[in-house]
Amino acid sequence: MADNNSRSVVRRLHKGRVCGCVTILIIIIILISTLISSCNKKNGEEKKPDATDVVANQTVTTSAEQVKKNYIICVDPGHGGDDVGSGNSVRYEKVDNLRYATVVYDELKKRENIDAIMTRTDDTYLDNEQRAKFANDAKADLYLALHRNESDDKSANGIEVWIQQEKSVVDEVLGFKLTEALKTVGVQSNRGVQAGYTNDSQNNFQIIEWTDMPACIVELGFISNDEDNRLFDENYKEYAIAIADVVEEMCTDGYLDNLPPKH
Repeated sequence: MADNNSRSVVRRLHKGRVCGCVTILIIIIILISTLISSCNKKNGEEKKPDATDVVANQTVTTSAEQVKKNYIICVDPGHGGDDVGSGNSVRYEKVDNLRYATVVYDELKKRENIDAIMTRTDDTYLDNEQRAKFANDAKADLYLALHRNESDDKSANGIEVWIQQEKSVVDEVLGFKLTEALKTVGVQSNRGVQAGYTNDSQNNFQIIEWTDMPACIVELGFISNDEDNRLFDENYKEYAIAIADVVEEMCTDGYLDNLPPKH
């Protein structure tokens, strides 16, 4: 009996050690599994951008900014050389046109995303075909012919803007904005937006007809009217800035983007 009891005790101790070892082994396996799972989770997380990624993104952004459209605006001071335009030996239209066209050009050069060009910068004669070709070859987005008016009726006064006979939304918006902006500076009267040709609404001025882009003629008062001349002399720089403001607005508002062919 003693021998049997001793064997029973030994068997129970042996079984206890085995169970303890198994339990420890299971715990070790669980710990290892947990550790592996934690490592896999970290490796599976979304990669955070490092310095290289930031630089790459900045480069892409800069490249996108560099491809922003620059609008080419052609400023055309009317007449020049032997073609004095309206006026007389005391006052020539060609001189007044260049005075305020130069300020328009200088103002546009200051504006973001605008490249201004001028048909003439001195007392040079150009015919309308040369002027239109200059703008067309440059692929201008907008053409501004800057003039002053004249009438045998000395009481005739005010500003007006001429656009093409088959006027588009762009033409009408441009003409309206220009007349309103000039009126704000101060004019005797606003003669509004005129379409076509003087006394002939079925035709266009050559310079409007021959240019490929939206075009208008700004008549900044009558050179034959003393009060209009006084207003011009006092305000021509402010008139020019107002014109530049309208052009910039036409560009930033997208009116000159993706236009259908003019002809």
